[in-house]
Parts: sequence; C-alpha cells; structure tokens
Amino acid sequence: MTGVRGALRREFPPGVILVYALMALSTTTEGTLQLLFPAYLEGYGYGLPAIGALISLLSVMRLVSRIPVGAAYDAASAKRMAVFALVGLSVATGGFAFVGGAAVPVALLTLVHGFAFGSLGTLLLAAIIDMTGGQRAGAIMAWYTAALSTGYSAGAFLAGAVADAYGIGAALAATSVLPLAGIVLVLALPPFHGPAQVEPPPAGSRGLIHDLARLDPRVWLAFTVVVYANVIASVIDAFFPLFALGIGLSLANIGVIKGLRSAAATLIRFASLGIARAVEPAVINFWGVLIMTAATLALPLGRGEAAFAILLALSVVLGLSRGILRVTTSASVAELRREGREVGLASGVYSAGLDVGSIIGPVVGGVLANAVGIPVMFQLIGLASVGIYFAVALSTPAGRASIVVRPRRRSA
Repeated sequence: MTGVRGALRREFPPGVILVYALMALSTTTEGTLQLLFPAYLEGYGYGLPAIGALISLLSVMRLVSRIPVGAAYDAASAKRMAVFALVGLSVATGGFAFVGGAAVPVALLTLVHGFAFGSLGTLLLAAIIDMTGGQRAGAIMAWYTAALSTGYSAGAFLAGAVADAYGIGAALAATSVLPLAGIVLVLALPPFHGPAQVEPPPAGSRGLIHDLARLDPRVWLAFTVVVYANVIASVIDAFFPLFALGIGLSLANIGVIKGLRSAAATLIRFASLGIARAVEPAVINFWGVLIMTAATLALPLGRGEAAFAILLALSVVLGLSRGILRVTTSASVAELRREGREVGLASGVYSAGLDVGSIIGPVVGGVLANAVGIPVMFQLIGLASVGIYFAVALSTPAGRASIVVRPRRRSA
C-alpha cells in the first residue's frame, strides 16, 4: 500500500486526485438526473414537449454558466466558488424529491441544477490546470476525462437500481448527498496556483468581450473540436435508434451498440495515458476528427444481413474517436498554462463547446432528417462539421500550426 501511495504522489501533484474524485461525484449526480428526469416528469403528467423543453433547459443553463464563471475564476477564489456550486447541485438534485412535480419549483430547480453543474465543471477544469501548471497535460487530462465518464456510468447504474427498489424520488434525494460529500473534498484541497501569468487577468464583466477577443486561438480551435464531436455524438444519440429500427434491428441490438460505444469512449481515455506521452495532442486531434467523420459518413452503409456487425464496428470507432478527442482538446487548453496564460476564461469557453454541440446537434439534425432522411442527414452533418473544423483551424496562424499530420515522439 505504501508503494502505491508513493507511486500516486510521484504521478500526480497534491490535490489532483481529490479533483478527480470531485468530478466523479458531480457526474455521478448528473448521470443520475439524466437517467431519472424524464421518468420523473412523466410520472407527474408532463407531456413530451414539456419534458423535452426541461431537458434542453439543463443544457442551456450549463452553457449560460460557462463564460461568466470562467471569467470570474482565479486560484484564490476557486474553492469558495466550488462550494457554492456543490451546494446548488445538491439542493437542485434533492429538491425534485420534495416539490411533488409542481411546475414552477421544477423549472427553478432545473435552472439551478444546470447552472451549478456547468459552473462546477468549468471551475474544476481550470483548477486542475492550475494545480499541474499545464505539465504532463495529456496524462492529467486522460485521468480527468476518465473520471467524468466513470461518474456518468456509475450514476446511471446506481440510479436505476435505487429507483427500482425505492422509487425515483428516493433515488434523487439519496444522490443529493454526493455533492455535499464533495464539499469535504474541496475543503481538503491544498492551496494551489499555477505558473506566474504573462498576461493580465480577465478585466471583469466590462472587459469580457475584450478578454474573449484576445483569447489564444488554440482555445477556439479546441472549442471547435468539442463542438464538432458533441454535434455528431448528440445527433447519433437522438436519431441512430430510429435509423437502426428502420433497417430491422431490435432494441436489444441497439442497446448493445450504444453500450459498446460508451465503453469504448471510456476505455480509450485510460489508454490515452500512453498515447499522449508519445504523440502530441495536435496529431491525435487531426486524425481523430477525420476518423470520426469517416465513421459518421459510413453509418448509412450498415444495412442488410451484416448491418449489426457493421454498425457495431462503426459505433466503437465513434466512441474511441470522441473519447480521445476529449482528452487531447482539454490537454491543449491545459498546456497554455505552461506559457503563463490565464485558464479560467479558457476553461469556460472550452466547456461551453460541449454544451453548444449538445444543443444544436439534435435541432439541426432533426431539420435535416425531416428534409432528406436520417441516412443522408448523418452524412451532411459529418461533412458540415469537419468543414467548420478546418475553416476555423486554417483561419489563424496558431490554428494552422495545430494541424499536425505526422506523429512524433515527445517528452513526458
């Protein structure tokens, strides 16, 4: 045991493992709500349009939180801000169990939950970058994103089991304890700060537009990549089941395909520990985007007797691509800290990309699918998304420099 602890201390700076645990607790809470919220609302008589609107509101509020919280971030206030976010997340999760489905309280709790969860993710990403100073960004972000996906998986599993045994309200109430436990972890975090900054901190609300304008182009490229990845992922989540049923697959088949896609996305994050030490993130970003696009374009080919096998293989490729893109894009943001750059606003912008992709993907996909059909929609979304990625990448010198095709070994 002493050897394991020593190895962990050498691998991670003080406090980093606590941040991983914090993110796992927060995404376990979020994963629970994602699974139970539709059934909770349906149980109180909400119609499908209202359910869809409230679920979308969670994503909208996450997006609303990102930029102001990122702009307000600094290492000295991060712990205090995280405690407020955890309290909000706890109240907003457990509160659903006590309001009896009443419309106004449910809407208010939805607003608070989305804002609190978005705030926490932005704060903790910036904090872990400050703790590590942007060093060994690939390995640090591999563990960070793996902690996120582990929490989501655990939340779905635990929520289903507890809700089946004790009811949805009890499951939500029990889950609200997790963010409160996270407060203990926040208070245990050692003081931290990154390298001395070579640029002034954000100028507050009046200077926010100026701060965004001078943000490093590499942040906007990472933002574009995660928008791209989440547009494709959200479109597939929304419409792949309909496509698969239409070609004769069963719900059981679809469940296996989706489950393996999620498992692949999680496993590659751990595997990327070794990859990121050998290959710089820009190389992985470039090929990850192209491979994800190719798999999206190929989805309509999954037909006939081999449909299940083809779609299963393509879904695994999609999961691997999205999983590693989450590692490398967050690592590219983290590496800016080694240059003395501020990371609070960068974290907010990067995290906003996740929400933007999740919001616009199903909307645009639905319009296109209605016009040209689901198979052609997959291909149009794939082509349009990769086109936007290259347009952003080629628009600035830093973006052009980030397009690195040939892998080369790099130091740890």
